[in-house]
Amino acid sequence: MDRLKKEFVLNLCVVSFLLSFLYSVLIVKMNNPLDSGTPYVSDPGEAVVLTLFFLILYVPHLVISLLSYAIIKQAKWSITKRLFLFNGIGLALLGILYFIFRETIVFFLIFSFVVFSAISILNARKMS
Repeated sequence: MDRLKKEFVLNLCVVSFLLSFLYSVLIVKMNNPLDSGTPYVSDPGEAVVLTLFFLILYVPHLVISLLSYAIIKQAKWSITKRLFLFNGIGLALLGILYFIFRETIVFFLIFSFVVFSAISILNARKMS
């Protein structure tokens, strides 16, 4: 498997999983309107709500991984231009998500773009 495919699989399986789990824990533990706090929805450990948010958040991370892979594979530009394009498209997607859901918690996903960009920079440095 070449370097680009390894990075893609790492982003899909490890990074997306960890970021989705981290965000799910943050959403459940902080007081926000997304978590209803009703006792009949979940047990005291809130495992059901945590799993629900994990599954919901895993989808955007999969999209981010696919977007990163597509841009790096198709664009033969420098790493700076590719990251600018990747983060620009990502911020546009976050803006669309914000206007759909009207929740500021959507902007937590900015951290995901930082992580995916850092991984791309590290892999580009390894290559050269």
